[in-house]
Amino acid sequence: MKLVDLNYGENYKQEIDLKHYLENKLAESLGIPNNQILLNYGCNSNLLLFVSTFAELTLFKKKRRVKILLDVPNYFFTLTQLKQWHVDQISIQRDEEFNLPFEQFISQIKKTKPDIVIVTTPNNPTGKPVTDEQIDKIIKTVSKETIVFIDRSCVNTVPEISSKEIFEKYTNRKIVIIRSYSKSHSLSDSRVGYMATNNLEIANLLRPKADLNHNLHALQKFKSVMNNNKMVEEKRKTLKECNKLVEEYFGKVKDAKYFKSYSNFAVIKLPPHLTSMYVEEYMKSKKVLVMGGHKIGLGENHIRIHMSSVAGIKKFINVFKTMI
Repeated sequence: MKLVDLNYGENYKQEIDLKHYLENKLAESLGIPNNQILLNYGCNSNLLLFVSTFAELTLFKKKRRVKILLDVPNYFFTLTQLKQWHVDQISIQRDEEFNLPFEQFISQIKKTKPDIVIVTTPNNPTGKPVTDEQIDKIIKTVSKETIVFIDRSCVNTVPEISSKEIFEKYTNRKIVIIRSYSKSHSLSDSRVGYMATNNLEIANLLRPKADLNHNLHALQKFKSVMNNNKMVEEKRKTLKECNKLVEEYFGKVKDAKYFKSYSNFAVIKLPPHLTSMYVEEYMKSKKVLVMGGHKIGLGENHIRIHMSSVAGIKKFINVFKTMI
């Protein structure tokens, strides 16, 4: 007999039931209660929800701006949200090779005592991961009241500790992890991701603010691939092949440089006669899209590329050859 829904109406119950089903499955895989995970619209909605919640809460309770420490460059939407919510941002600049000055990072945690430490790994835009050892030291250095917010949206081609292991290992610390399936399972068009925490108090703050309106078709698509580990391994293989091609080519280009990446994104330093704005527009005219560094805080002498496919990277290289 067909269900007559006089509670939600239309297919809304179907969407809510599927959302709860997926949250239960994700919670099981992470080893946390199902009320400590939020299925959401990918990385961006999780960032907006998290930053806005603690910006407002700190202002209301402590009469000051929330203090957040992170390394830069970083994901542009993260930086945008920190600016929009007027946080007290403590930035640790990566070095000329875009490596994290880790001892300086730890020193600033001890000195500034931030409310939140953001760890984006692998880093976006550089594609450089924060190591398991570094994550361990960060978590052990912060106070028990500091939240360690780990953005794991990008794929890491280097073996790393699982999110479940992080939650199990640091039960006496406040950990929040976000993950998007856009980069690992090619769901950019569906916008699905989650935010999870090992802390019930944090979960209780975030859950009432969660967006209840999900696209049913996006959730169905996510359900069909969420446990497809083969898909992730194929993605890692593609990323390694793409990065190898870029490294080999730019290793021969005078006055240009590819910065070693282990993820979906990589940064390239342009020869002096090229600007990121020009390269972006020229590439676009040849049906290749890249991100100019001038748009994401890298300056006019860098571009960011996405390792979408081997064929795509080969086309990018062939077009670049016509510019030098």
